[in-house]
Amino acid sequence: MQLIFLDKSNLLYKDYGYVDADFELVIDLVISQKSTFNVNKININADIGDLVVLKECNYSYVGIIETINVSEDGKSKIQTNDFKEIFNVKVPIESFSGDLVAYLSSIINRYFINSGDSIQDLPYLTISKETEVNGSLVFGDDNLITVTELIELVSKTYEINIKYNVGFIRGRFSGIELIIYKATTGIKMKSNLSAISDLSISDSDEQVTNKVIFYPKKENTEHNEVIAYCLLTDGTISTNIFDEKRYSNVVLSYSCYSDSDYETLATTARSEMVSSNIDHSITFTLASSNSIFKPLNNLFVGDYIGFFTDKKSYSTVISQIKYKSNFSQCYITLGEYRTRLTDKIKILTKNVNSSIGKVAISNAGTTNLDGGEF
Repeated sequence: MQLIFLDKSNLLYKDYGYVDADFELVIDLVISQKSTFNVNKININADIGDLVVLKECNYSYVGIIETINVSEDGKSKIQTNDFKEIFNVKVPIESFSGDLVAYLSSIINRYFINSGDSIQDLPYLTISKETEVNGSLVFGDDNLITVTELIELVSKTYEINIKYNVGFIRGRFSGIELIIYKATTGIKMKSNLSAISDLSISDSDEQVTNKVIFYPKKENTEHNEVIAYCLLTDGTISTNIFDEKRYSNVVLSYSCYSDSDYETLATTARSEMVSSNIDHSITFTLASSNSIFKPLNNLFVGDYIGFFTDKKSYSTVISQIKYKSNFSQCYITLGEYRTRLTDKIKILTKNVNSSIGKVAISNAGTTNLDGGEF
């Protein structure tokens, strides 16, 4: 298995090396995780910040080199971040109303493809939009947030996902295509699937918020009704308090809203309750020999899934996919709760460092576009 080293500025080939069996490839939705590859050579013609491509079956992993360490046995240990970490850069953000997918595309284009600085730009990067989301983002004045945070905002609210495809022309790397698409939903997986082993489930200590009630502020002149939203067991939300799919144990949250908040209440409620609903950690090993679930082929980090056990059903999200030493089995994590202390510290650090100000996202729906699978 080869690790190809490419120049970050133009995607030109620089070097290659064979990867030993003790590699670890990690893609994580919640926190930044490093992948590790031990390569059977030293004096690698690559720099920190350059790209690597690991081609395996129908999937190409693209990473950004963070460290290169040479060991005494004549090998190099390469640590990388996933390519999407390239967007972990703070940029000026203003309020916007319209197609949020187009807005994401324009932000990436403005700061990473056509910034006006030819040294900064990544000319091989292209963007494909396979869905539309009409809504609005309202930020405070002079707001700086990372593009990663912006993607996370829209993704969690509208179930939008981003993946990438490596292009080849006559055996040469020709470009990296970012694909913004409607995250896969409706996937159902049972815990007794024969391909699953080493199942572990950890729920957060906090109960899931499953009802949000909004009270009007006294200053309101247009909207003065009390509005309640309920989370249903299938992961959707409803204003029907008599819905049979409601949770029997009600966990409430109260908020006050202004006239300007009214149009965004459904999305605010959904964001709060869905985030609470995925506050668990379900980990298991999935045998790659199964013919139904193929990580990084038809299962991606950020896709939504229903996971069913004998005792409980979960509406959750694929938050981590990891391969270690081989591709015959995959380590899957569902939900955003983390049990490892180091991961908890990373999450706390991420939340403290986040500079997202006031944000409102209107709920106007999504439209799937016929883009096919890459």
